[in-house]
Amino acid sequence: MRWLMVTTLSGLLLFSLTGCWNKAELVEYAFVQAVSIDLSDEGKIKLTTLFYKPSGSSALTKGTGTKSSFTIKTEGENIFDAIRDVTIHLGRKAKLDHMRAVLVSDEVLKTHDLGVILDFFRRDHEPRPTNLLLVTKGNAGDYLSLEPFIEYTLGQQLRSMDEGSSRFAAKSMNQNILKVMIQMKSETGVAEIPYLYLDKKRGSVPNIAGVVVIKNQKIVEIIPPDELKAFLLLNHQFRGGIIITSCEENNGGGERALQEAFEISQGSTKVTTSIQNEAVIVNIKAKLIGAAGELSCSNMSTAQEELAYKNRLNNQIKNEILTLVHHLQSKKLDALGIGNMIYAKHPQQWLAWKEDWGDRFADVQFNVEVDVTISNSGMSGGKPLVK
Repeated sequence: MRWLMVTTLSGLLLFSLTGCWNKAELVEYAFVQAVSIDLSDEGKIKLTTLFYKPSGSSALTKGTGTKSSFTIKTEGENIFDAIRDVTIHLGRKAKLDHMRAVLVSDEVLKTHDLGVILDFFRRDHEPRPTNLLLVTKGNAGDYLSLEPFIEYTLGQQLRSMDEGSSRFAAKSMNQNILKVMIQMKSETGVAEIPYLYLDKKRGSVPNIAGVVVIKNQKIVEIIPPDELKAFLLLNHQFRGGIIITSCEENNGGGERALQEAFEISQGSTKVTTSIQNEAVIVNIKAKLIGAAGELSCSNMSTAQEELAYKNRLNNQIKNEILTLVHHLQSKKLDALGIGNMIYAKHPQQWLAWKEDWGDRFADVQFNVEVDVTISNSGMSGGKPLVK
């Protein structure tokens, strides 16, 4: 009897289970890896969509030479219009929840507001707000035709490039759509986006280095890669990088000075603001920990020699920070969030300064202190191999 009751109840429960009869099948979708946004000759949105092409084992795909992705180009009055037109070419709906990167041409941001371009990617339920956002030099669609070096799709390759450039070289920054939109909503309204371009000196190799600065929804400046270490330090995003110093003793004789390298493994910066007599003062204290990566002329055999090497590193990093600050002040561009800090501490004062903050930022006094801790001198001791 008990067995009969269990069997009957189990049979009835089967009718309450949900099914997939009203859900879309996988064959109705094409999975997007990346999209690029350009302008057509008529001023419409020209969209290039990179799709993943499933064909069994990824290793087999690479070995046989079969491409794992393909692109489709569409045009529309806006982003959504162009994406929907993918179906007239492919016969499937573009599925955006596995997308890895969004590329926007610098030419687009000279005439169109960034907020207009990004609105679809934040309003629609499929695209992830954590998608990588890049600004490209020239036509963005051309970059999606490049072959990935080590990843199986270019979308993932771009994410790996940005992560590596930020984490190990300090020449880019981790940035996504959500972070950029939060920056645009800040009091200063300044946002930064990693810059993608082709290094034609090395055979048109794609590089992600430097950042594009956005103000009032448009491109206003590019911070070059050699200023990114200081930029990341001041924005509390520094994770590691190399400091290059010149050997002073080799500056004479017309020969190029020897260069040394110091690898920073940890870096933290404290930035504080104060107001004195209507003038803004910014105090920067940077603490860095690292090890000698390459020695050409410095000697750290004694405490005095190590102190001299440390002072040279401190001066080099301080000079890099001041170079970045002077660059931004010359453009009256607060890409360091100083205005946001003043708003947080002195909201009433900020309301009086907001309209002409660019002019005030150009006159801000920056005081910089750097303290480098040398954890070790590497595997070869404190002397260069040439000595």
